[in-house]
Amino acid sequence: MAAWIGPPAGGRVVPVHRRSGTRRPRRPGSGQAGPMSTVEARACDFGRRQHGLATREQLGRVRISPATVHRRLVCRRWSEPLPGVIDLGTHPPSWHRRLQALLLAAGPSAWASHRTAAYLHGFLDVARPSRLDVVVPRGRHPRVGRLRLHTTVALGEDETEVVAGFACTAGARTLVDLAAFEDDAVLERLTLDLGRRDPGQFAQLPAVLGRRRGAAGRRRLWRVLARVPTDVARLESPLEVLGVARLVNAGLQTPQLQYQVLDSGGERLRRVDAAWPARRVAVEFDGAAYHDPSAQRHEDDRVRRAMRDLGWEVVVLRAHDLSGPEFDRAVRRIRSAGV
Repeated sequence: MAAWIGPPAGGRVVPVHRRSGTRRPRRPGSGQAGPMSTVEARACDFGRRQHGLATREQLGRVRISPATVHRRLVCRRWSEPLPGVIDLGTHPPSWHRRLQALLLAAGPSAWASHRTAAYLHGFLDVARPSRLDVVVPRGRHPRVGRLRLHTTVALGEDETEVVAGFACTAGARTLVDLAAFEDDAVLERLTLDLGRRDPGQFAQLPAVLGRRRGAAGRRRLWRVLARVPTDVARLESPLEVLGVARLVNAGLQTPQLQYQVLDSGGERLRRVDAAWPARRVAVEFDGAAYHDPSAQRHEDDRVRRAMRDLGWEVVVLRAHDLSGPEFDRAVRRIRSAGV
């Protein structure tokens, strides 16, 4: 706590701490005592929400003049990483900060898209991309600095949303955009994953595809969608998503998911991950966390023996089996059973 004491020689009042008698420390670089300047405070209202960034237009709305911005740029307190975007120097560099800068520079009608949007949505096995994808209305902002943006004729209201604070294409539109760049195997995995995580967006896929009549990859995504199980929302884990995608991509008939197997007395015996009931073929995807404990392994073995006694062909796949010869052998076993 500070108190004002009588002025020293020279007549200037000096704040001192009541206990120590020392001067109140000045804020480094501020040139004045006390909290940050009102300019910094007003700018940081945007910075807190936008990873330490603000546009010139936003700063003008809080009465920070172009001359004030220029002075701070000249003395390097602030910087301008992209045209019209001011770095307030309050946040360290990051991927999210780069994306925020690009969205701000591209304007209010810009959305993260393609693999950038897929990463924000958490699509299965989509790594954080080094190249940022942003889509804008055609005829506006085709470039930001040296960066070229995607353009679109239109984005419906149901094709955009806010994800982790970023304007972003919705899951269905993201998948439609990716169809131009990804192969069938990737599209099947992403489509199944969307159905598992977000059944509402999965249900939107046909409508979004219908609007995008000239979109590259549209026909391929229709073919993939036709092979996806209608009960895709019943997939319960990323391993099941990967496994079913691999089975469908291998050319097998679309299985039923989470199929309930009954014993000879009509009682529930097992709910299997994927099945072709007419051929009495079942596939189980064993994840380590659930199936590795010894008690669960014994129970799995007991139930699977009972299923085989009833005439079922039971194929068990683990994550490492989904690539290489073990998966090929599994596909041959399923085909030999008439699938």
